[in-house]
Amino acid sequence: MSPTVAETMESLKLSDNEDNNQRNTTTAGVEKKVRKPRRIWPEFTAVIMAAGSGSRLFELTMDRPKCMIPVCNTPMIWFPINLLITNKFEEIIIIVKESEKREVELYVSEAFSARSDVNFEYFAIDDDEDFGTAYSLRRLIPKTTSDLLVVSCDTLTVTPLYNVANVHRAMNSAITCLMADRYAPPGGDTKKKPNKNDERDFIGIDPTDNRLVFISNEKDIEDELCLYRGQLSRYPHLRLHTNLVDAHTYIISRDALEQVESHDSISMIRCELLPLLVRKQMKQVHDPKGAYSDRLYDRLEGDEDSLERFEILSEPVRTGCFMHRTQDFCVRLNSIHNYIGYTKAVFESLSDVIPKSDISSCDISKMTQVGKDSLLGDNVSIDAKCSIKRSCIGSKTKIGANTKISDCVIFDNVIIEDNVTLHRTIVCTGATVRSGASLQDCRIGTRYDVQSGATLVKEILSVDDNNMILDMENGNDTTDSDDSYHSK
Repeated sequence: MSPTVAETMESLKLSDNEDNNQRNTTTAGVEKKVRKPRRIWPEFTAVIMAAGSGSRLFELTMDRPKCMIPVCNTPMIWFPINLLITNKFEEIIIIVKESEKREVELYVSEAFSARSDVNFEYFAIDDDEDFGTAYSLRRLIPKTTSDLLVVSCDTLTVTPLYNVANVHRAMNSAITCLMADRYAPPGGDTKKKPNKNDERDFIGIDPTDNRLVFISNEKDIEDELCLYRGQLSRYPHLRLHTNLVDAHTYIISRDALEQVESHDSISMIRCELLPLLVRKQMKQVHDPKGAYSDRLYDRLEGDEDSLERFEILSEPVRTGCFMHRTQDFCVRLNSIHNYIGYTKAVFESLSDVIPKSDISSCDISKMTQVGKDSLLGDNVSIDAKCSIKRSCIGSKTKIGANTKISDCVIFDNVIIEDNVTLHRTIVCTGATVRSGASLQDCRIGTRYDVQSGATLVKEILSVDDNNMILDMENGNDTTDSDDSYHSK
């Protein structure tokens, strides 16, 4: 009897306690040779995708790359790097924009200066190129020879990657995905309706072997969700999930990478490559020679409903798509409406992982209350009679007297004057909130100046190069000649 999938995966599981560095020992006067440490991941090359523009995090990326957005006062890219290092990767490739390479390289070299055993290589993409994740990989593929383990810079998790690797090895998969249940705050209302800004994925899984059978985003489905008879016939136990989140962490085989390399129309891993490979599992057509040719459905021009045209892609290749569902903390911080909530979630769930600030450098009045559920950066100054709850305060921020801050994220070098009230608000680097202001559910852009006594609710305020204050929530533009923002 052949072993089950679970048995096969268990036999492949790496031991976390395995010691690869055997010391010299002497037995009966005979000295044993020292065996060189072996690579834990010899068949995978680790890649971090950090070249995204962060369009859904717009206000936070006006003065920094997306991968440098602070999460608990730590740049976002720290988390995937720490994930790979914790999983014993010794070589990491980081894909970045050419204009952002220097900034990212300086931070990584400083933050991980103690890890001389890890080699970082930077692969730069031109800023003016119309790129996507698959486009970036296409440029990288000729420089690699192994399967790629790809991690997005906005993936925040500590899940052991050997679980994903074991699925990939056991199933000889074309692509293996890491997925997680949609994050819900502890003690939250499980019956609460999902945020309208959250785009759900419809993910079909065959529970017998965790094969990925169907995947589509909610925005791509109009009136009805269609499953073909062949899918249901071949996978009668298919289960459709709406609470799973694709963590944008993939192991991609060389066969799948060849499809990326040979088809310029594939520009995105999640939106194009993954659905393509899922469809290819069902698109195998027998030819007269007895071999199988994988065919890709391609719509006829001007006829979106046509199912007539097929394009032969290649000879038989690995087409299986599988997933590992982690039970560990795992979120993707790729949208601004989740920024505050996920920042708090990271602080609660990964407090023993994130770098610690030097609290002794802070100047905090004895008459101020700072909750244990709040995080302070270095050199923070807080005056008397303040209340800080469930918030993250950046380095070198100054907070005046009688100020109340709750459920907020405050970036570095922010000035908050006396008698200010902030609730569920993001205040970006260098901004100033004048005395007596009251802000709720607001986003204040880099170097913006909130005037004294202002009462703002659900406002998005920033100043662009033309001195135009953008009130995007209400769709109004106003001019202010005193404030200006100049992007770096």
